[in-house]
Amino acid sequence: MLKVGLLGAGRIAGVHATAISSHPDSTLVAVSDINAAAAEKLASQYDAEARTTDAILNDVSIDAVLIATSTDTHSDLIERATVAGKAVLCEKPVDLSLARAHACQKVAAGTGRPVMIGFNRRFDPNFASLKAAADRGEIGKSELLSITSFDPAPPPVAYIKVSGGLFRDMMIHDFDMANFIMGTAPVAVTSVASSIVDPEIGAAGDVDTAVVTLTYADGRIAVIKTPAALSTAMISAWNFWGPKGYCRRRTCWKTRW
Repeated sequence: MLKVGLLGAGRIAGVHATAISSHPDSTLVAVSDINAAAAEKLASQYDAEARTTDAILNDVSIDAVLIATSTDTHSDLIERATVAGKAVLCEKPVDLSLARAHACQKVAAGTGRPVMIGFNRRFDPNFASLKAAADRGEIGKSELLSITSFDPAPPPVAYIKVSGGLFRDMMIHDFDMANFIMGTAPVAVTSVASSIVDPEIGAAGDVDTAVVTLTYADGRIAVIKTPAALSTAMISAWNFWGPKGYCRRRTCWKTRW
C-alpha cells in the first residue's frame, strides 16, 4: 500500500485526494497547506491527518508526495521531497523560470527518486487512443494536428499572477500533448493572443485568448486554439490529418484512476 502525503488543500488537491483514496493500492496519510483550516477540512474527509509540510517530508513512513500547491512553490518542494527520499507527482508547471526548472530536474535526478509532472491528458483514454492511432500509421504520416481547448470561465486574476497565465498554466497541457503525439519538439513557435474576455486579465499582464502554431522539423504543423472562457463547459477537441484520412477526439474524463 503506497502511503501518500498531499501538499496543498485547494481545488485540484481535492481532486487528487479523491483519486489517492479511491485507488486500491494507495492511501492518503496526511495533508498540508498554508491555510491550516483548509488542510484540516480536506484531511478530515479522507481520515487523514493535517500536518505541516516539514512533518510530511520528514516522515519516513510516507512513500510519496503529491504536490498541488501554487506554481511558485513547485521546484523547491520537488527538490525537498526527492532529497527526503519521496517519489513525487507534481502539478504543472515545474517553475515559471526555465533555468530554475532545469536546476530542479538536476537535483531530483541526482536522488534517483521517481518524479512525474501531472500531464494527465496522456492517460485520458480518448487522447491515448489518438496517440496509438498515430503510432500505428492509421492515417499515414501525420501532417496537421488541430487542438481547441475551452474552459467554462477564466481563472481569478490573483491566480493568474502566480500560475504562469494562459500559456504556462493552461496551454501547457496542449503543448505537451502536441509534442507527445508528434513524437518530438517543434523547431518554431508562433502565436497571436488577446485579452478580450476579462479586462482585468489584460491589466494583470496576461491574455485570455490565443492561437499558437508549432512547426516541426519535418514540416508537420500543430495549431492550438485556446479561448479562456466558453459558457458551456470544459471542452478539448482534437483533429489529426494525414494522407489516409483523419482522427477526431473530444474530451473524455475517465482516466486510469
